[in-house]
Amino acid sequence: MQVQWQNAQWDQVIEAFIFAKRAIGIAQTTQRVYLARLRMFRDFHCEVGLACQSPVDCTPQCIQHFIVYLTQKNRRLITVFGHYRALRTLFRWLVGIGLRNDNPMTKIPPPRPETPLPRTVTEDHFLAVMKLLDTSKPLDLRYAALFTLLYDTGARLSEILSLRIGDVDLKNRLLLIKGKGNKERIVPFGRTAAMLLSKHLSLLAMTKQLSNNDLVFPSLAGTQLIRRNVYRRWQILQKRAGLKPLPLHGLRHGFARSWLLAGGDAFSLQMILGHARPETTQRYVTLWASDLQSKHAQHSPVDRLALKIKER
Repeated sequence: MQVQWQNAQWDQVIEAFIFAKRAIGIAQTTQRVYLARLRMFRDFHCEVGLACQSPVDCTPQCIQHFIVYLTQKNRRLITVFGHYRALRTLFRWLVGIGLRNDNPMTKIPPPRPETPLPRTVTEDHFLAVMKLLDTSKPLDLRYAALFTLLYDTGARLSEILSLRIGDVDLKNRLLLIKGKGNKERIVPFGRTAAMLLSKHLSLLAMTKQLSNNDLVFPSLAGTQLIRRNVYRRWQILQKRAGLKPLPLHGLRHGFARSWLLAGGDAFSLQMILGHARPETTQRYVTLWASDLQSKHAQHSPVDRLALKIKER
């Protein structure tokens, strides 16, 4: 009974927190991540029998116990840091609404996660996958248009799957993308993506009368495609092509790399990718600095002039 009573108190706080975050428009995937991490935090304290009855009276020591517990479970540091960030957001909210006078997270140093290199889809990798798709078949055409848009815009999968007909301007090759926190941005796309998307939408229009509110990539039932199925399709195609499978998010990284190598600037890249902070985009510039140096060595304008400097 004691544990059930404790759980009820924890759940009240967690549900109120999720409701507050939902009210400001955070993505459903982010809501689920918060919920899973905070419930793990709750279960740990209730099962171990620590003194705190809810996040309202949690001490820095209780939180530190949880961080140590995750580490002892051999969780990757990047995962531990994700839990740390979720707790930091929760306790900031509790202070903000007046349920706590202090933020216990200020006394806990954040774990320093490893920074793995992004698994990036290159041009050759992308072409090898696309060659397996027969665009005369509606299903293959749908995935060809979908994967091409992901690689050509750097958009997140959730952003592309939520696109509506009214968000697409085929004439000017522009997408109105609703990103994290329902922030909107305009993203351009190329001629090949426009051609595939036009064919895909033409096939859709043969099955039903389309309105601006219809999804660009609906399932057979007319609902949004399940992301897990899109991931699976991407993995299967890579294996069929004899490639080492890369995550679908690698298309976003690949777009950023190609953009920079083609001479695109970091500020425009930040706008297109929808990064809230320039530091996030700058990481891409740092990661591919050697590629950029190699590119410059091939195309240096002064070196190509074979300029001869007279020595005096």
